[in-house]
Amino acid sequence: MASISKHHLQMLARAAKQRLPRVPFNAGWQHVYRLWQIGETDGAQKQLYLSVNDHQLLRQMAQIDTGLDILALDFDVTRQQMSQQSANEKYANIAPEADYLLLKLAPPLCQGLLAEHDCALRLKVDRAVNLCEQLAINCIMVVENLDSFDNVFQYQFDQSMTKLMERCMVVYRGSHHYSPAGRKHFLGLIDPAKVQVIAFTDLDPAGLMIAHSLDHCQHLVVPQLALSAPATLLALPQINSATDFYKQQRQLAYINETIAAKNNPGECLGLQPSPLVNRLMPSSSTSDVIDGSKGLAVDWDQLVAWVARYHVSIKQQHMLAKKLILSLLRF
Repeated sequence: MASISKHHLQMLARAAKQRLPRVPFNAGWQHVYRLWQIGETDGAQKQLYLSVNDHQLLRQMAQIDTGLDILALDFDVTRQQMSQQSANEKYANIAPEADYLLLKLAPPLCQGLLAEHDCALRLKVDRAVNLCEQLAINCIMVVENLDSFDNVFQYQFDQSMTKLMERCMVVYRGSHHYSPAGRKHFLGLIDPAKVQVIAFTDLDPAGLMIAHSLDHCQHLVVPQLALSAPATLLALPQINSATDFYKQQRQLAYINETIAAKNNPGECLGLQPSPLVNRLMPSSSTSDVIDGSKGLAVDWDQLVAWVARYHVSIKQQHMLAKKLILSLLRF
């Protein structure tokens, strides 16, 4: 195994490429000096002086030690590719999960392709892009939680969403064992003019932030009751967790800033009613949210205002447990 790190290699590459006559004798260079005794230190041990011959020696020793040429470093490869050059495959910038995607296909699309309709596929990003074109996918749904991804076709969608789901590819957002990098890479390759990207997240500040920050995403999946009768929604037993809401102040601040920048610099929804919230919610009682017969206008800003004022945190798992009808809301 190589005895120098990626940082050391980059440090050596800079010195060799720029033919630096001296470098700071810091911890990195001290490590290299202890290994190979190349260069000459000054009396104060502050600088390491390098000759032209030293640059060549550094290149040779680095190649012997790591298998890599410091004048031609390329870390933007997979670990499999790096292993063809070096004993330390972890020099590679592309981690094992970063080029893969976890996805599901709508049951109608599985016919003739998969024996089992309700299974997930782990595909390379380029293969997933090709599959989108091959199956004429018109919608990509990015799901926040893994168990909700697993059960996505058990949720109840309204009529328009049910139709949309017929040619939908469902993608797990990524976390832990499934890197979000693969999903991000995938969405960056999708043509938004051909494929609609929608987010299915928890209905809380963190979920709103995820949806807002997804590449090409313009729609959020929300309980229909949030748009038509929010008081009825919050009145359901064991549906909302204000405790969880209070753990998401950083995410709420992000949403506040995006709304404020869009509507009125200096406006902040936060936990204090803003003009937008007051316009939306004339009632001062959190138990009497609004007249359920009026409901919310189908508007992203108003939904955010409602979530902020009434400390809403409704998880995807509860949407399924309560058999809530889900609809699309455009940003």
